[in-house]
Amino acid sequence: RSSNWNPPKVDTNAPEGVMVTDSFQAEKTQAHLASGGKVLLLPKLDKLPHSVKGGFQCDFWSPMFSVAAKKRGLPIPPGTLGFLCDPKSPALAKFPTEFHSNWQWWHLVKNSRPIQFDDTPDDYRPMVQVIDNFVRNHKLGLIAETKVGKGKMLICAIDLLGNQDKPEARQLLHSLLQYTDSRKFAPKAEIDGELLKKLLPITRDSHALYRR
Repeated sequence: RSSNWNPPKVDTNAPEGVMVTDSFQAEKTQAHLASGGKVLLLPKLDKLPHSVKGGFQCDFWSPMFSVAAKKRGLPIPPGTLGFLCDPKSPALAKFPTEFHSNWQWWHLVKNSRPIQFDDTPDDYRPMVQVIDNFVRNHKLGLIAETKVGKGKMLICAIDLLGNQDKPEARQLLHSLLQYTDSRKFAPKAEIDGELLKKLLPITRDSHALYRR
């Protein structure tokens, strides 16, 4: 797998039949899923109530340093410890990566809000899982997939559309779109519908997105 972090220009148009949207609960999204459609969900980061701030740097090795930083008015790290993923995952087939975070993920992770999938079954794993600290120990996901009735949904809690000036954001979006348009996009697990509504609340100004 190439480690080229400055890839050439790629197509980020939504393939026919794939809905790219920022709202799970929007009527058009629900109708598309009910008809067996495919959805790439890019939720608005400020509308994720059960999430944590994304960060590339690791947490302090001792909680006492977080307390000291807070007292001095210094920024406190998000409290996470990098992430793990499967570099052979078809969702990442067009995005060069190792099984862990590296520099091509810097801007992506800094512009993300990992979602708390704590209430999913024990054997459910996000495709890109952020490692939380031992105090909170949330099951955090940057990228996750699920069946939704007859439909299929890929969730990415990274602001890809707001960072299209970054080649790595375009490349990851391209990779996710290619995956959702392929036969390999076949989630095995189905997250409970009420839990999805809790994690992905409705937003008044939501809409379908088809952007380059």
